[in-house]
Amino acid sequence: MGPLDWDHLADRVAGAGLVGSVTLAAAPPRPVARTEVSVAAQEDVVVAAPAADGATVEFALAVAEGNRVLRHHGARSRQLPGQLLVEAALQGVTWAVRELYPPGRERPPVQPVLYGFGFEFHRPLFWLPVSVRITLSETGPSSGGRRPLNAEIAYLQQGRTCARGHVGFQACDPRSVRDTEAAQSRAVGPPARVPRRTPGAGE
Repeated sequence: MGPLDWDHLADRVAGAGLVGSVTLAAAPPRPVARTEVSVAAQEDVVVAAPAADGATVEFALAVAEGNRVLRHHGARSRQLPGQLLVEAALQGVTWAVRELYPPGRERPPVQPVLYGFGFEFHRPLFWLPVSVRITLSETGPSSGGRRPLNAEIAYLQQGRTCARGHVGFQACDPRSVRDTEAAQSRAVGPPARVPRRTPGAGE
């Protein structure tokens, strides 16, 4: 349940006059702004209350009503879908690299460009509080506005590590990413046009 859903529940309890007889636990942590993790819609943000300690970032997994992963996930079960955990890794890496490697003055936040990803379950994760811990390490020298990094990811629930992942990526100036993509697009060129055959032609 996301923070806005929790606020709505608290309002319903108060409106029904049940404040004295119904006790709500502490509200869940609020997700970061969508711009901090390069997500289009705020309800899709799953990173909440992140904190950095050295090269490690830890945050709470937040799932709001209307999250696109859950909308497109057909199975309804007690376990968290793997797609949600992958999304948490991608958003968490984005927040972590921008926090630990801030851009210089008048430069945009860095953009992670992935080239490797691995993920494994040790035990299922359920609809209970989940913490995600990400540790970044440099894998080579920075060159041309690109810094090669590795992220080791651990998913913790009730004090146990339930899943692990790793991401290999480069932290890039987004302008260099756009320039590279534009150059590659020009090199490839437009798709070849296939002549349309007119019915009856050549018969």
